[in-house]
Amino acid sequence: MTSSSYQIIVRNLSQTTQYFYVFQKQAAFPLRPSPDPILSGSLGCQSVGNYATTGAQINFGLDSQVYAGALSTKQASASQVIALLSLNAATLSVVGSTSAFRAVTLTTADGSSDNCTTLTLDPLGLSAPANQAGIAIGGFGINVPSYTPLPHPELYCGVVALNNNQAIILSSFVAPIPSTVMNCIPKQIFFVKMGYQPVGSTVAYDESNAACCDFTIGYATYTVTYIANGTFSATGGP
Repeated sequence: MTSSSYQIIVRNLSQTTQYFYVFQKQAAFPLRPSPDPILSGSLGCQSVGNYATTGAQINFGLDSQVYAGALSTKQASASQVIALLSLNAATLSVVGSTSAFRAVTLTTADGSSDNCTTLTLDPLGLSAPANQAGIAIGGFGINVPSYTPLPHPELYCGVVALNNNQAIILSSFVAPIPSTVMNCIPKQIFFVKMGYQPVGSTVAYDESNAACCDFTIGYATYTVTYIANGTFSATGGP
């Protein structure tokens, strides 16, 4: 992890061992005409027993840095996309796919940030970010080249997250429109739900019956408690 990170501590007060997973609030993709859905990835998944009996808890760590990411897959369907990347390399072939990521700075009101990266397809890669006009405030851009998205999408772009296992995971992403500048506005808000969703797998986006960990309001740590009646509480701390 970097020196600037978010921590989500999960405690299970039910009497049975449970799996819990973390996902990020879906990013906004302004001016996106495509009808294809916004996809979400599982950023962490672990099981834990009763806290009172075992004293065990889960610690999900997430880098506070925002990363732009891209993934190309020729064979896997959207439900099979696994976007795990080595922190030591910009690209890595994983489960028949190739991925790339870059740290980016979100657009500021004065428009001075290095807020946009350019995607190349052969080989897949993302350029060092540079300032570009026309990117939504609070967001970043990816210059998408011409490509053929039919009969099925083979390219996905969006925001990625670095977890405490030193892996980058595609978090909120779409099939981009060819020959456009894709705008993405991420939110550093994360949710914890009960269930087994392997790290990096796509998940159905559902905020209901989930603990909300909103890191945009200044907290660095959240303690999430799963109560025996099936509900959650989330308390922020320094």
